[in-house]
Amino acid sequence: YLGLVAFVILLRRIRNSAAYGVAVIMRYTLRLLTIQQFERASMLMCSLETVRKSNPELGSRPFSIGLWVGAGATPNSLREARTSLKKLARGEELQEKNPVQLTQCPWCGTFLDHENYKVARMPDEHLNIACGTSSCDFRSGLPVHVIDEDVYRERPELILGTVDKFAMMAWNENVGKLFARDGKGTPPELIIQDELHLISGPLGSMVGLYETAVDAACSVPSIHDEYNRARPKVIASTATIRRADEQIEAVFARSATLFPPPGIDPDESFFAEPSGKDELGTRRYVGVMASGTSHATLLVRVYAALLQAAKDIDGDNATRDPYWTLLGYFNSLRVLGSANLQVEGDVRERLGVVSKRNGTAQRELKTVNELTSRVPSSEIPGRLKALERKLGGGNAPDDVVLATNMISVGVDIDRLGLMTVMGQPQASAEYIQATSRVGRQHPGLVVTIFNSARSRDRSHYESFRPFHQSLYRAVEATSATPFAARARDRGLHGVLIAMTRLLVGELAGNDSAHLAADYWDDLIKVGDLISERVGRVAPDEQVATDDEIAALLKVWADEGEARENMKYQNSRNLQAALMVRPEDALTSEEIEYSQREVPWPTLQSMRDVDAESSLYQIPMRRKK
Repeated sequence: YLGLVAFVILLRRIRNSAAYGVAVIMRYTLRLLTIQQFERASMLMCSLETVRKSNPELGSRPFSIGLWVGAGATPNSLREARTSLKKLARGEELQEKNPVQLTQCPWCGTFLDHENYKVARMPDEHLNIACGTSSCDFRSGLPVHVIDEDVYRERPELILGTVDKFAMMAWNENVGKLFARDGKGTPPELIIQDELHLISGPLGSMVGLYETAVDAACSVPSIHDEYNRARPKVIASTATIRRADEQIEAVFARSATLFPPPGIDPDESFFAEPSGKDELGTRRYVGVMASGTSHATLLVRVYAALLQAAKDIDGDNATRDPYWTLLGYFNSLRVLGSANLQVEGDVRERLGVVSKRNGTAQRELKTVNELTSRVPSSEIPGRLKALERKLGGGNAPDDVVLATNMISVGVDIDRLGLMTVMGQPQASAEYIQATSRVGRQHPGLVVTIFNSARSRDRSHYESFRPFHQSLYRAVEATSATPFAARARDRGLHGVLIAMTRLLVGELAGNDSAHLAADYWDDLIKVGDLISERVGRVAPDEQVATDDEIAALLKVWADEGEARENMKYQNSRNLQAALMVRPEDALTSEEIEYSQREVPWPTLQSMRDVDAESSLYQIPMRRKK
């Protein structure tokens, strides 16, 4: 990926040294994966920037990277960034809107904190991330942008973000700048989609629906363009997938080509060749089940045995380090929560029993960490860095890390070699992805703790060897239905608004929502673009989709003529808005949750598609 990014960016500068705008968009599905890849991609941009400085023919404009994610991770404005930095300076912990996303200089490795982040005023007001080390080439500022305002203004060559963020195309007119819709710069040429197998199910359907707007923003020419637009190349990667052709057609409306193509020897490819067991790590799977005890008791005994064995290994710290941190994988937060209590209590006590039986010194259990959706975004970078600590170093490594499927992709930490899986995961692809986090550099051990009370777990235990000998045969086929009826209910109006604001310049501004009738012909063309995509992806849904688009456009135009003060979003007067957040629609008695009238409840994230209800416990008072 990084090689492709460098190639595309440099080629564009070689062809035109004054080239301007986003060249590559890298998209991920999980925040944990996004943060790790952002650190690596930042190293690449620093390298490209040093190349540019020594080659004047590449132009005077710096290469840069932008992190484009939700407000739950980084501030969306410089005003919010100032507030967050002041809180960090006072020693407060931030649960969200934390601008400190890089905790280490990507060039020299110096650790960074909030003191390295400053809102500078020259040449334009921006968040400056400076290494500060006198010998570092980027001591005065890294080519990195983590605030939305900076990303929209600078339009860095590489944008790295989550797929959820693209729901904001309907809400923010500045998103058009990333696609050069204002006539400045050139549109993206390459889109990289990592972990394709995660773009499936409900999330895959919504991504495929909004991909209609992304494709149009990149390829449909406007009157401002001085160049020919073309559909960007899309490159996706996955290790565990079946029927990829159908999924790619549904999500991206493109045919798939496998790269590299199969060669003479199936074991050797453009990327890799076989290595011996003594060169790189391998994995050994062990299944454990006890019919005479509970699943929780089995967990305590397995954890204690593995943790104590890591201390009793003959050898130095380098020998013990791969097995010092026990990575525990769980299928649900409920089970993980109870396991956390067991590790803190029962496992500590059991270590004394195991060590006494072995005649060795008891291992002291110090640090028990967690990597789940319950962990605030601000703490994720620090917890990832903690996983890299080695035994015998300045800081002690974690003893136990409990995790859910958050770690099943993107956690590439070579030192990890020991994992337990609490019960057989529902999907084989998830099982493969999760267990591949260990055994990357050193031989890895995966212990699956089966629940004897579940028939599915018993079946997997009984066929443990043949199942693992042909593990990839069990990978499930993925599916995405972007134009199904319920997907259209959730997102069709959002895609229609996004495409209108991206393609029709006169309707891009927030105050121009009421002008729909004045640009009716342009709206019809936008509807035709959606209909054309449906005809290729889901022909059976084309008639129903066309009818819904016609109804949406009529409601939009009629309401715009009736309300001259109608805006796309209007927090002061929801009744004079074309869109509202789904949560606002649920809490307002005046807003109908439908597309038959405005305002339309419109997604701001492709993942949060269900409403949440809060439960409050009211204490009972005893009568005297």
